[in-house]
Amino acid sequence: MSSRTMILEKLKAAGRPGRINREIMPPVETRPGDVEVFVQKAAAAAAQVIRTNAAEVPQAVRETLTELGCKTLLLSDEEIIKEYFPPAAAEEMGIEAGYVSELPADEYRRSIFRTEAGMSGCDYALADSGTIVIRHDGDNQRLLSLAPDYYIALVKTSQMLKDRFDLAGILEKEKTAAVTLITGVSRTADVALQVVLGMHGPRKVYIILIDD
Repeated sequence: MSSRTMILEKLKAAGRPGRINREIMPPVETRPGDVEVFVQKAAAAAAQVIRTNAAEVPQAVRETLTELGCKTLLLSDEEIIKEYFPPAAAEEMGIEAGYVSELPADEYRRSIFRTEAGMSGCDYALADSGTIVIRHDGDNQRLLSLAPDYYIALVKTSQMLKDRFDLAGILEKEKTAAVTLITGVSRTADVALQVVLGMHGPRKVYIILIDD
């Protein structure tokens, strides 16, 4: 019997492998995250965390924008932004501002890449890694948190989850087009093993953490 024949006989004897049944973990009950751990992890990832109460949020945003010295700002069109820092508040500081949802379709990409800062809320925060979680659909575009040089996120402590396993349990039930996870400032060491911050996203990330 030739080697080829022997191999073919062995393959026939083995038959087709059965379907692999992967056990899907049941969704876990979400657990509140430790806010102090979130602050430590986010800071370790080069994010600037400003913890404040609801009444002081506008002032915290103003101080952040003053520190950045930016003159253009785009905002997500969501309730937390409308409540704490609408475009009019930025315009009082001499900053050109508007909602990203109001940009004409043919101007969207060009405008968002030209703006200096973007600001939005988030859906969740993960305490174990200092991560911001943003779900996206047609009304909540990804580029606002990725394209500008500076990104500011308004995060409530009540949005804090313990870890990514809690997040996975939530996302398993929801239909979401895309999810962005932001853990501090992006970094790379592709060139000469030298760490460079902000290579693939904003050069600075600020988190206004609101006790609620």
